[in-house]
Amino acid sequence: MPIFKGYFKLYTFLLLSAIMLTGCIGGSKLGNANKAYLIGEYDRAAVQFKKAYRKEKNKYTQGEISYYLGECYRLTNRPKKAHSQYKRAVRYKYERADAGLYLGDCLLASQKYEEAIAAYEAYLQKEPLDKRAHNGIASCKLAQNDSIVTRYTVNKVKKLSNTRYSDFSPGYSSSDYDQVYFSSMRTEKKKRKKSRITGQGGSNIYMAKIDAKGEWTDPEILDEIINSEFDEGSATMSADGKSMYFTRCSYDNEQARSAEMYSTSRSGGKWGEPSLITIGGDSLLVAHPAISFDGETLYFVSDMPGGKGGKDIWKSKKGGDSGWGEPVNMGSVINTAGDEMFPSTRMDGSLYFSSNAHVGYGGLDIYRAAFDEDKQDWVVHNLGRPINSDADDFGIAFKGIEEAGLFSSSRGSSKGVDNIYEFSLPKLEFSMKGLVYSQKDEEPISEAYLRLIGTDGANVKLNIRNDGTFGAKLSPQTEYVFMVASKGFFNYKHKLSTVGLGNNKEFDFEVGMMPMEDAIILKNINFGKEDATLNIDAQQELDRLTAILGMNQEIVLEIVAHASGEGAGAKAVVLSQKRAQAVMEYLMAKGIKTERLSAKGIGDTEPMTVNKRQAKKYKFLDEGDVLSQRFIKQIRSNSNKEAAHNINRRIEFRIKE
Repeated sequence: MPIFKGYFKLYTFLLLSAIMLTGCIGGSKLGNANKAYLIGEYDRAAVQFKKAYRKEKNKYTQGEISYYLGECYRLTNRPKKAHSQYKRAVRYKYERADAGLYLGDCLLASQKYEEAIAAYEAYLQKEPLDKRAHNGIASCKLAQNDSIVTRYTVNKVKKLSNTRYSDFSPGYSSSDYDQVYFSSMRTEKKKRKKSRITGQGGSNIYMAKIDAKGEWTDPEILDEIINSEFDEGSATMSADGKSMYFTRCSYDNEQARSAEMYSTSRSGGKWGEPSLITIGGDSLLVAHPAISFDGETLYFVSDMPGGKGGKDIWKSKKGGDSGWGEPVNMGSVINTAGDEMFPSTRMDGSLYFSSNAHVGYGGLDIYRAAFDEDKQDWVVHNLGRPINSDADDFGIAFKGIEEAGLFSSSRGSSKGVDNIYEFSLPKLEFSMKGLVYSQKDEEPISEAYLRLIGTDGANVKLNIRNDGTFGAKLSPQTEYVFMVASKGFFNYKHKLSTVGLGNNKEFDFEVGMMPMEDAIILKNINFGKEDATLNIDAQQELDRLTAILGMNQEIVLEIVAHASGEGAGAKAVVLSQKRAQAVMEYLMAKGIKTERLSAKGIGDTEPMTVNKRQAKKYKFLDEGDVLSQRFIKQIRSNSNKEAAHNINRRIEFRIKE
């Protein structure tokens, strides 16, 4: 795990930990383990705590040791090891309330959701107002339901993360987005010592470029003017690439580390001597700088007084004697009682950050904060999967306005090692396809064309294929209208829209063309036995007819309705008249004038003659069969008989001269 995550989780409770460790039952027995823990050397402390545990016989003290061993694992991003230690601390009744909270957090990060919920609920019995635990339960339910799944694609950048050490916090350093700076704990140099915090190397800033083949070059460490004897990381660039802001963590064998921010400028391709950024007085921690696109606002992480708890995100405007004005906390919508870290900005003014206390999937998740002018406050959204995971996800950088870029994550690593991942949001793909056919005999029409007009300026003429089909690509966020025309048929018109659609879609149409002669049967207008109600399919079909009538004002229609197997004589006529009237009233409600319509019910006096398409659909029928009541009685299967009656129960539209 990056040293910058580990450092920034410990500062606010170091003094409390010192009191607890020196005054606790086992404090005098733990010696080197206590000292290593207090100065943040978690990897070394874990080894010492394990030795002390094996020698200890007192259960309460074993619980105490387990708690601090769990802390060592949690703070070095090994939740699966941590939760077993917290469990033991709770079981041996070591009286630290937050052991239950951290147990829930680590179980959540280990995808043990039901156990995590139980741990949070047990903790809430002691601390009922702690929002972190309530959000933890909500996070478990979010992860179980997987309710924020996006179309982003995520892949590990192997060229940048090809070692067993952490690489993290990438940031682009050119407007072409072909050069990246990132932090790494790799240990190529034999003389470099491993960190006692994480067991990895110290953190330095590296650079890599995209070569002529479109591949990342091997990372190169920056000059010693940037990378000192201490740890550097979390670099961010100004929009013009001429200034860099980064974090430096100093080291002392006898006390906790401190974190500070530095800035430097580039001239002639080389970085100058870094200058300390003075913000927040004597705060123990100021880190993770992120500069706004206009260069006027510096966002950063601090534990200074006036925060919401843990590490908060603050901002400072350019100006003042030190170069930056008084720090302002980003508020309770963004900051929580937990840790908010690794801010980054985009051109549109939105702020991205990571948090372990907002509702998420476990560990650090990445969030987007956008300022709502109406509410006059920030609105925060979890980026969802697959960008976020049950592990730590942080340090995101975008390629300008593109929905693509880089971020870091410890997913898939049992040792909490971070790697760099690339992400992108594939472009939405929309298309339309369909079949043009005659409403008279349902045969495909090939001698036709389609005109497609869009609000994006599109105006395309498509010839219908020989088999009656057509197809076209559509653009996102566009409203369309298309018209189909063919000689001897009334024009067909329809609207569609891709506005607001968040997923790929192919629109599928069956375009029934109404001949300028004879009676027309709309195939989707069907009725149940002894029923005159228009169903949804029938209403949609009539909506299409309404559009045709709207384009062809000269059409006057007689609506003829049929019945079948629903009584003979007057009863069948009355039922069919109700059906014809229902259709007429629907068209009138849609704006078709009364004088263009008439309704007539004729019962079962005109049975349907089976056409080719119907014969293909119903295997018990042949083309040319006349579905008289006598014919239907001879059909053996009751279901087939009812299907034949349904074919007869139809609406015909007869065009009047």
